[in-house]
Amino acid sequence: MGTLYVVATPIGNLGDISIRAAEVIKSVPVVVAEDTRVARKLTSYLDTSPRLISFHRHSRESTLEVIIALLATSDVALVTDAGTPGVNDPGAELVSRAAVVGVRVSPLPGPSSIVTALSVSGFNFNQFTSFGYLPASSSKRRRRIAEVADCRTVAVCFEAPHRVVSTLSDMSEVMPERRIVVCRELTKIHEEIWRGTVDEAKSHFVSPRGEFVMVFAPVETAGPASVPHTDEEILDVADSLRRDGLSTRELALMTAERLGLSRREVYQALIKRE
Repeated sequence: MGTLYVVATPIGNLGDISIRAAEVIKSVPVVVAEDTRVARKLTSYLDTSPRLISFHRHSRESTLEVIIALLATSDVALVTDAGTPGVNDPGAELVSRAAVVGVRVSPLPGPSSIVTALSVSGFNFNQFTSFGYLPASSSKRRRRIAEVADCRTVAVCFEAPHRVVSTLSDMSEVMPERRIVVCRELTKIHEEIWRGTVDEAKSHFVSPRGEFVMVFAPVETAGPASVPHTDEEILDVADSLRRDGLSTRELALMTAERLGLSRREVYQALIKRE
C-alpha cells in the first residue's frame, strides 16, 4: 500500500517550496493536482516529470477510483493550485476516501494564504473565522457579508479580482468603518498589503488585479446593549422611512437611529427580505 502525501505548495513565489516538499514531489511517480498546468510549472521548476492527474471539484468518480487504485501499489502526492490541499479545494474528498480504504495519509505543512494574510494583519487574536470565497451571486454575497459584519472573531475571506469593486461596495453599506487588511498577490512581484477601513478600501481598489485575501478586525462589542427588536419590527420602521432614491446604507442608518440599534443589525434584516 502506498502513501498519499498531502503537499503544501507555494502560494506565489516558487522559492517558498520546502525542502521536504520538493523531495517528495521529486520521488513520487504520480502527482494529483487541481490544475495540471499549474502543477507542471512547479515540477518544471523542480526539474522533475512525474505523471500528472487532474482532480478537481468537477472530476468524475472514475478519476477518484483511478487514484485510489494507484495508491494500492505506489506513493502519490496531492497538491493544489496554491497553498495547502483540502483548504478551499476538493482535496478533502480524496483524503477522506484514501483514509477509508486504509491508505496512509501524510501531511507536508507549508504555505497557506489564510495564515500568511493573518500573519501580516497586525490584529491580535487567538481565534479566526474563514469565510472562504464569497458567493458569486449578489444576493448570496450580501448575506455572507452580513455574517462577516457580525463576526466576533478576526474574519478572513477570498475574492476574485473582477468582483472586488462590487464586494467592497456591498461591504461599505454595512460596515464602512470596519478595519480591514487587503492582501493582494501575496509573495509575488506585485505584492500589496493595504490597511485601512472598508470605505477607504472601496476608494483605493478601483481597478483591482491579482488574487485577494481580505482580513477584518472583529466586530466591536463594547458599548451599551441595544433593545431587542424582531426583524418584522425593524422592517416596519424601515418601510415607514423609505424614500425614493434612498440607498440601503442610508435606510439602514436612519432605521438604526430610530430604533437605537446598530446599523449592522438593521442591514441584516433588510437583506434577509431581498
